Amino acid sequence: MVDWALSLFLLLSGASALIYQVLWVRLLTLSIGSTSVSISIILSVFFLGLGVGSYFAASLIKKFKNPLKLYIAAEAGIALSAILILPLLLNLDYFISLLPIVEAGVWIKFFVVTIILFIPTFLIGTTFPLIVAVAVHNKKEVGQKLAHFYAFNSLGAVAGAISSGFYLIPNFALDGTLYVAVMLNISIAVAGVALLGHFNSSFKVQQRRLFSNTAKTNKSALFVLFITGFTALATEVGWMKFLIVYTGNTIYGFSMILAMFIAGITIGSFIAKLKIISKIETEKLLFFGLILLALALLSARAGLGAFPEIYERLNTLEVGAFAYRWSKYFVMFLILLPASAMFGLLFPLALKYYSPNIDTLHANVGKAYSVNIIAGIMGSIVAGFWVIPYFSTDLLLSAAAFIVLVSSFIFVKSNTIIYFVGFFSVAFAMNFFLPHLDYKKMVEIVISRDSKAHMQMSNMHYVKESQSGIISLYSYDIDTCIVRILRNGIAESWVDVCNDYNMPFSEFLLGKIPMMLNPSAKKALIVGFGGGTTTRALSMSEIESIDVVEIDPAVLDAVRTIYDGKLPTQNDKRVNVKINDARNTILMSKESYDIIVSQPSHPWLMGSSNIVSREFFEIVKSKLSHNGVSGQWVPLSKIDTATLKSIITTYTDTFTHVVSFVNISASDFLLFGSNAPMVIEYEAVLKEINNKDAKKVFESHNIKEPEDLMGYFALSKEQLVEISANSEPATDLNLLSETFKSRYETIEGNSFDTIGFLRSYLNKQVVK
Repeated sequence: MVDWALSLFLLLSGASALIYQVLWVRLLTLSIGSTSVSISIILSVFFLGLGVGSYFAASLIKKFKNPLKLYIAAEAGIALSAILILPLLLNLDYFISLLPIVEAGVWIKFFVVTIILFIPTFLIGTTFPLIVAVAVHNKKEVGQKLAHFYAFNSLGAVAGAISSGFYLIPNFALDGTLYVAVMLNISIAVAGVALLGHFNSSFKVQQRRLFSNTAKTNKSALFVLFITGFTALATEVGWMKFLIVYTGNTIYGFSMILAMFIAGITIGSFIAKLKIISKIETEKLLFFGLILLALALLSARAGLGAFPEIYERLNTLEVGAFAYRWSKYFVMFLILLPASAMFGLLFPLALKYYSPNIDTLHANVGKAYSVNIIAGIMGSIVAGFWVIPYFSTDLLLSAAAFIVLVSSFIFVKSNTIIYFVGFFSVAFAMNFFLPHLDYKKMVEIVISRDSKAHMQMSNMHYVKESQSGIISLYSYDIDTCIVRILRNGIAESWVDVCNDYNMPFSEFLLGKIPMMLNPSAKKALIVGFGGGTTTRALSMSEIESIDVVEIDPAVLDAVRTIYDGKLPTQNDKRVNVKINDARNTILMSKESYDIIVSQPSHPWLMGSSNIVSREFFEIVKSKLSHNGVSGQWVPLSKIDTATLKSIITTYTDTFTHVVSFVNISASDFLLFGSNAPMVIEYEAVLKEINNKDAKKVFESHNIKEPEDLMGYFALSKEQLVEISANSEPATDLNLLSETFKSRYETIEGNSFDTIGFLRSYLNKQVVK
């Protein structure tokens, strides 16, 4: 009964730990961004606390003598600290802005996040070693029990990852999800206290052994734990970067990939429990296990390389929506399963091998566990900061396989050298002949979701794996002049390479209308460079300064490809382009702006939803001058009416005065807000339309007089408030724009016909 009660504790503890991880990742992207570097920072900090906690678990046991009471205290401490740091995480970008620094760089963010998360992650890190100290006291069952408890902890982690992304966050928001995790920790602590007497009677049997000072260990096991920890987190970052293209850069995609990885580890841990495994010499298991892991990693890379073709075939299946969606997740899981299962198998085997003496197991398991975790941090940093941005995910996955393969050499003996040479030859052949990751194919598969793409030949002009995804330039043979800028295969802007004055009109208006509303504007800030249209629109005026903040340098590289190595505004000294997170940039700014316009990616993507929330609009509002104007682009093509109404409610709640414009042909909606009254004066509109360069753009869209532009005017603030009545505002906590798919069918009258919804309210003259 004791073992199963402790197994339940680890199951619930593992679930709460992954709920916290998903939750904290999502909260921290608000302040440090959602690029691969940012994700690596968050994961590294999370595992740093786990590693330190694991390392010092033995010292805590030795000092306080009762690991069970320590475990109960740790679970209670996790709950309390998680609640206390929530306000800090929610307002981290504001606190960072108060620091006496010009810009919050990567290492400043790493340091601040480490301080905030250290206590709860430290306590989470102690839980597994403490349970081992309570339950494992028989030499014959060391391997099986280590595998058993690790498997249950991992199984809980799978449940936590899936439930947090697919159910808890969409239905209970970020704060409600945190309270669910807190209740799991509290439940464990309460149950532990209630059963303390029963546990203690079992615990006394092995009390003397627990604090033995003997220290016989097999140091080579630490090497195995280091290598597997390093490659596990590095490949997890790589797999996530690759698969997020297909799952979408959303909370759902992040949770699902995390769950698939941990599910494989869980299966491997259960395999390690089998009696047949315990009968095999541990050194032999580690030797062949490392070799099989290396081959499995190469197979996973090959499977991912072939996934575009598999994905295409799955797209042709005539099945229901549920089977259509989950069949792809299932194939992803099968591709990752052999490698992730080997990680799960090797971990308990290496722990057992490190401390074969039961008298020293409890003192050493935490230290060994910490080596695995610290190595994982290093793998995450190397992958996210260096290999992926400067080389590629493909190289990362291949290199990880060969690192593991070479590490198996420490167990080579005279009678096994032939096996090592043979498997190394097999791995070399696999690396050479099996498929590699093809980013062009990946992007084209995502593009092909659009039925029109199936009917047109296409051309890829630029593909680069970047911090925020795969940035590419794409055109169709039917119209080679239009080059589309894509992120993970999803169009974000376009450029006409044949006609410099044919621009995406919505993006052009996003820059021009604020100048009409605030003709005296001198200083502007643009969130997102895109194809450069909004920046060019503002430059076609008497504005004195234009700051542009873009999160991904690959976007600028792609645009430079179009314009022969230069940005279209490169020669304009008024334009200053900066690579950074938008929220951080605006908060850190010590000056105000007359115009701040935002053209994010689609609002349902993780990262983009951060800049369609009440908190972001409030940040923008705080940095506007007295007559300052805010502009917000809302693409309508992939959102539902409930999400649109939520964004409208959030915007109208923030700004005192609001007007809107709509471009029906492009499915774009534009919101403009200010704290001062906004009047569209005839002379101001005429001045912008007749600007030397802007005039050609307006004429290409049949705008010759101010009256022509009014055809794009949509709704006043009063009308916007009316059509969005009773809608819940989008906030940093509820993530409404990002999680709408979980609630879509539960909202009465909801639909994806956002244009039809707006048409029913628009004035009759809006026909563009």
